[in-house]
Amino acid sequence: MKLHQAGQILLVVASLGEAQAQSVGWQAVKQLVPGTRISVKTHFRTICDFTVATDDELVCEEAHRRFIPIPPPECRFERKQVREVRFEHSDASNARVGAVVGGGAGAAVGAIVGNKTLTREGSALLLGTTGALVGGTFGPLFPITHGPVVYRRPKSKKAQALVAQKY
Repeated sequence: MKLHQAGQILLVVASLGEAQAQSVGWQAVKQLVPGTRISVKTHFRTICDFTVATDDELVCEEAHRRFIPIPPPECRFERKQVREVRFEHSDASNARVGAVVGGGAGAAVGAIVGNKTLTREGSALLLGTTGALVGGTFGPLFPITHGPVVYRRPKSKKAQALVAQKY
């Protein structure tokens, strides 16, 4: 019974935090610290390091994802095109998540499938290690988790009317 109550409390606290993060407006974007890792969603999602925001636009530098040491290109987004701005986790954090997911998946496949030359445990260890290396490499490039919402564009009245008609 206590476990059920604890789960309900955690759910309420998590939903309050999400509601608070979504209730802030463009002013919160303008107050971000330069260099903060964010993602900006327009028609697609761009991960970048925040530079500055005005009433009309957001400027950031594309996140360093290259092996060649050249300065990152500057990205400019008009405010009316921005659907959502989120905090993003660091590359190290995304690498850890990718390594855990890849390692777990590899170990599970290795334990289930096995190998004729290795024991089931050896196969799980080999594929788990390989999965962790692959996941740790691709985790920063394709983040699985995103941080909390800083800004979400309010839906237009036309879009709200369409949703109301469906339901």
